Amino acid sequence: MTESRVAKSMKNTVFGLIGLIVSLVSQFVARSIFIAVLGAEYNGVNGLFSNILQVLNLAELGFAYAIAFALYKPLQNGDERTISAIMNYLAKIYRIVAIVVAAAGCLCVPFLQHLISEDISELSFNLMQLRIYFAIYLLNTVFSYVFASKRTIITADQKSYLVSNVDNLGTIALNIAQIVLLLIFCNYYVFLTVMVVKTIATNVILTNIANKKYPFLRKNGKLHLEKNEKSDIVKNVEAMFCHKLGSVAVYSTTTIIISAFVSIIDAGLYSNYIMIVSAVNMFINIIFNSLTASVGNLCVEADKEHQYTVFKRISYISNFLTVFSLVCYVCLFNGFISLWLGEDMLLGFPIVVAISFNAVLGTIRTAVGTFKNAQGLFKKDWYKPILETVFGVGFAIGFSFIWGTFGVILGYIVSTVFIAIPIENIVLYKYGLNKPVRYQFLSSILTIVLAAGLTAFTYFLCSFLPEGIGWFILRALICVLIPCVFYFGLTFKTQEFIYYKNLGKSILKKLLCKRSNDKVDRTD
Repeated sequence: MTESRVAKSMKNTVFGLIGLIVSLVSQFVARSIFIAVLGAEYNGVNGLFSNILQVLNLAELGFAYAIAFALYKPLQNGDERTISAIMNYLAKIYRIVAIVVAAAGCLCVPFLQHLISEDISELSFNLMQLRIYFAIYLLNTVFSYVFASKRTIITADQKSYLVSNVDNLGTIALNIAQIVLLLIFCNYYVFLTVMVVKTIATNVILTNIANKKYPFLRKNGKLHLEKNEKSDIVKNVEAMFCHKLGSVAVYSTTTIIISAFVSIIDAGLYSNYIMIVSAVNMFINIIFNSLTASVGNLCVEADKEHQYTVFKRISYISNFLTVFSLVCYVCLFNGFISLWLGEDMLLGFPIVVAISFNAVLGTIRTAVGTFKNAQGLFKKDWYKPILETVFGVGFAIGFSFIWGTFGVILGYIVSTVFIAIPIENIVLYKYGLNKPVRYQFLSSILTIVLAAGLTAFTYFLCSFLPEGIGWFILRALICVLIPCVFYFGLTFKTQEFIYYKNLGKSILKKLLCKRSNDKVDRTD
């Protein structure tokens, strides 16, 4: 990476992390009050609706990724005509998507009760209320598309920190409003309505930012793509739709299946754990989303050998995060949930292990996914997510009759390990990096073995500690220390460790020089 790419990636990461920390605190407080005021059944419904709408988001087909990839080169070359034509095309597509999602959501309304395993007459809301709740949720999703197209150009131009800042500030404001209104009205309607207002406000703000930074977009509002340019995007979209289908199958149908085949209460309990996983993934995604546009820029300019060097550096980070996350998830999940929401909100330990392992499978795939998206290799493994979907959902439903919630998660794990990971690694190495894939498989296996071993060792040590907030903090320190010491201790002679060590020294030196210069300026 050149200095400019590193600097932009770090700027995106730092800005995103600061805002995210404050945002997550407000989210956890809001969830606590939500459960205390409305109860576990509403918590389950909230998670169910979220997953249904994520499934309906398949209507987006993957245009955002395909458009972002199409924007890398014209942004690099300052080609305003092509940029404007692409963005006009995306705005048109998103208007169509909003209509399709609205129509599909309306078709779901008569069948909502069939996605809840319990008799709805035994729950704390009736069928009409359930349908109105869903309608407000649906409205939120529709509005997210009506105003969302300008987000893509900001992210593709390596300025994702702007999107992160607006989203995080919006989330903080949303959570504060939801907390206040829940305490005053104890009503789910107002909780959902504020969510719609936040979606509209954040997208309007980002649209205004994009209009100011790229004024030529408004001037060129009537430009259209040539047929061949549109054809290239559509080909990528066809492949990206399959990938989005796989992503939805793995991450967005779990709560629906648990609700329909196990229990709406279990779906709510599961959603609490997934909220923590999502919070961790937000941190991870800030790092890798900040890199994606830089990698896309790199793939336009650099040769394959340098791309491979950068890929190994990014893989080094994703492997560390895999080890670190598994240790922390398994050893801290139930302790944190117990302190946060109470022991009656806990899932069994086998389910916790399954949730943890399924979560880190996503983490270990991040580096490969970052490079595949940046290089536009959407078409090369279009069949992978179809297989992943068929087997993942099939196994999840089948195993749910045997092992309940644990079986649902296990079904997705089997699909990911034996279908998704092997195919996407082979495609990247064969078509993107032109290298033999066996070293990547070996690296992934060793990472998982190390993660499992350190998790077992750390869990054994933590089992001797009593419960309580002070002991939880000590347990957390142990979970941070052990993976860091072992991972960096085993890899300190690698080129990747040396690269990050030197990068850290360079950044520290620049900061110290800047501080020294600031002191000199103040003295003058």
